Amino acid sequence: MRTPDRVIDTGIRGARANVAFDQALIEARNAGKIPDTIRFLRFRPSALVGLHQILAHEVRLDYCRQAGIEVGRRITGGGGLYLDEGQIGWELVMDRRRLGTTDLAEIAARICRAAACGLRQLGVPAEFRPRNDIEVNGRKISGTGGFFDGNTLFYQGTLLVDFDPARMIEVLKVPVEKLAKRDLDDARRRVITVREVLGRTPSLDEVYAALLAGFREELGITPQWGSASEYEEDLATALYEREFGTDEFVHLLDAPEADDALVSATLVRRGGTLRADLRLEGPGLSRIREVLLTGDFFVTPPRTIFDLEAALRGRGTAEAGSAVEGFFAAIECDLVALTPADFREVVERALRQLTLRADGHVLRGHWRGPSAARAPSLVFLHDALGSTRMWGDFPDHVVRATGCGALIYDRWGSGDSEPLVRPYRRDYLLREALHVLPEVLDQAKAHDAILIGQSDGASIALAFAGARPESVRGVVAISPHLFREARTADAIRAQISDFDHGDLKARLERHHGRKAETLFERLVEVWTSEEAAAGWGLEPYVARIRCPVLAIQGENDEFFSEKQLEALRACVPGRMNALRITECGHYPTIQARGATLAAVGEFVRSLLRTSDAHAPGTRI
Repeated sequence: MRTPDRVIDTGIRGARANVAFDQALIEARNAGKIPDTIRFLRFRPSALVGLHQILAHEVRLDYCRQAGIEVGRRITGGGGLYLDEGQIGWELVMDRRRLGTTDLAEIAARICRAAACGLRQLGVPAEFRPRNDIEVNGRKISGTGGFFDGNTLFYQGTLLVDFDPARMIEVLKVPVEKLAKRDLDDARRRVITVREVLGRTPSLDEVYAALLAGFREELGITPQWGSASEYEEDLATALYEREFGTDEFVHLLDAPEADDALVSATLVRRGGTLRADLRLEGPGLSRIREVLLTGDFFVTPPRTIFDLEAALRGRGTAEAGSAVEGFFAAIECDLVALTPADFREVVERALRQLTLRADGHVLRGHWRGPSAARAPSLVFLHDALGSTRMWGDFPDHVVRATGCGALIYDRWGSGDSEPLVRPYRRDYLLREALHVLPEVLDQAKAHDAILIGQSDGASIALAFAGARPESVRGVVAISPHLFREARTADAIRAQISDFDHGDLKARLERHHGRKAETLFERLVEVWTSEEAAAGWGLEPYVARIRCPVLAIQGENDEFFSEKQLEALRACVPGRMNALRITECGHYPTIQARGATLAAVGEFVRSLLRTSDAHAPGTRI
């Protein structure tokens, strides 16, 4: 007869103490000191980042210090979390062969289905959602993750019994580029609590009993209540003092500031987001000096990434891709919803990062898909506070949908490009359209271009298309603007308040680092000036456009109204199609991603189908 599985409740602890106890359980299980164990745990208010995340990019550290919120780093991968007494943690620590497979993705699915089964017995209609979440009617109620350590499986989850999304927004740098109010609304739509489902808050005993019933039914576990041993508590204390309770461990990863020797890239996949930062050295910067691989992915064993970084140090840049492939071929590891090819791709993308020099400034960018010699070039121009990373995988989807190549670059002052310096030009939109973009396209050899711009980027694209009609096949103008409106000023005032007192500065810093302050400073100074009321002088150039234009605007755009589309249509009569999207604000690529992708893809394909499409600027 099988020995019963021990169940323990370690109560409410701080983030770092809970993480130290996690490691103590793993080491004790590997040493044969404890049986297979299910642990329930709770947290004092805490911010926890995944093992491979950059702390300063995920957590508002100043706010946490002021509010007395402890900051910790998990021993598992995944994204940042805000935890407090309103959430219940659960963990399984057991022999890795116990569930009849050593495939981590399959184990994750089985455990999530078991937890969902238990929640259904509580009256919560929960279901497993790949890759490792549990949801109710499409809204997340529990996130999970785990790994193998030796012969031990460690798998953990967090159940939202009660939850305050406003507090989460205050603590975490939510990775979407919207105003705080929209972040809050989005958080409320995406998650759901047990209390919301049941109309009451169940007792701890009810929740524990339900989850254990699901584990018993689906995993064959035989739970028996016990308590943590003195051995485990002593080991957890030692681990806390030596490693997991230290600032050194919590602040383990930090993003380097951009310079000529640093190359970076980000890869967005369903299995997580990967970022590679490589510092180069030697003649022609042909050797890798340092590597930092970060993101919200899951890999087991967790030290795999640190070993990969070490394996790449000192390698020649030409052999980096094959070195990544060889590393994974020589080891045993599990990647949940990612592949070794993804790690190779992000490293090679970083090494291919473009350095462009335009209007006296150094800009950094990336190329996607076919070369400019083989296909028309999509050129992505981000908004005033945007960057290449903020596009996410939107450009990759358009490349795949159209067969075009794509140039994505950080405009001056953004992302990895050179920081802004005073004085800030009031005519910066025209300056970028008439002086910067021509130089960028010449260096990239993108002379048959389809411009895709967001907000400021849309205005730059439109002005350039009129000034250089022979170079442009078509323009996608997302949230375009030709002049400032009263609502623009109101929205910028709200941004100023959010930057000074809310989380906008923190969220911008995850993409721009120290450049965030000057970038926002220019936006405020230029857009609130008296000169802005007179307009940007774009119309004379826009009126000379000869190519088709697709204008996309959210009906709830907080910065600009339909007057912008009316003014644009008057400048390019007969050449513009407009798409207004309901329940969408200023960022259609995020807030109405599917509709925007479909419209952009069809527009670009229509340009490619045109019989005289090889003559940029010709009207269709």
